[in-house]
Amino acid sequence: MNKTDSQSNVKRLSEAEIDKVVEELNAKYPRYPLYQLTEPETGEVFIIRGSNWDEFSALGNVKPGKENRVALNMVKAFVVHPEIEEKDLEYNTSGKWQPGRIVALAEQIQEILGYTRAFSVKKL
Repeated sequence: MNKTDSQSNVKRLSEAEIDKVVEELNAKYPRYPLYQLTEPETGEVFIIRGSNWDEFSALGNVKPGKENRVALNMVKAFVVHPEIEEKDLEYNTSGKWQPGRIVALAEQIQEILGYTRAFSVKKL
């Protein structure tokens, strides 16, 4: 299945449907803010939940040689909508989860959580 075929069946949500999903997720994750990401190419909407330092840092606790799994762990932990079948995410059974897509989504999650923001530096 090529990229176009695998992503052409993405269900685009209306604003009302997104609002309903957000309402349900706010009840499920009351301690964390929610963020919406939209993939420009497909229009697919992802809802990302916030985190705390302990949870975020634990995602990097992987076995030596498995550091490349950190991005995958981030997507599993913080994408709360749509539900992604773990087997699909791990093995790309639908053709939607190429490794680059997982890494790109993980980079966006890091930005949302404030881990890629730069500070201004002034020499004193």
